[in-house]
Amino acid sequence: MSGAFHSLQYSSIRDRFASLSLFPNISETLLDTLRNRKVAMQTSEGPVLWEQTQECPQGSCSGPTFWNIVADEILSVQWPQGVHLQAFADDFALFVTDNTREGLSKLSKSALNKFKDWANKNKLHVSMKKLSYVLFSKLVRGSTIKRGNQSKLAAKTIENILALQ
Repeated sequence: MSGAFHSLQYSSIRDRFASLSLFPNISETLLDTLRNRKVAMQTSEGPVLWEQTQECPQGSCSGPTFWNIVADEILSVQWPQGVHLQAFADDFALFVTDNTREGLSKLSKSALNKFKDWANKNKLHVSMKKLSYVLFSKLVRGSTIKRGNQSKLAAKTIENILALQ
């Protein structure tokens, strides 16, 4: 994700809280930290105030909690067999497996579209700089490892796989 903590919308956080079964005192306490937040800036014409509707700064105490609550929505999706989504903070890894090229392509597109829909719904942006893929394949020309736009033949040992990075 690109600037996930900065882009996190308060409306996304509130929507997720509404769909969870939390004790009211816990959810109200957490959501209260998002109410009546203002950004102030001194200009040559005097101070300017506007309502803050997004951003949970990295390093804040509540930021990771709010992010996890929003990210849990996509992590809780019932993915088809052969698709698994894993996350660490605001980084996601999508694992897709199938025995055919067509099946792999179909599953990958479906999973990526589902992820993209979730990101768009929450006004989050996928970082094209951080986006990459690794393809481990026996479907063409023996064992192939493809990473990004490069392709190399691979032996079946982890040392050779790591050497290709």
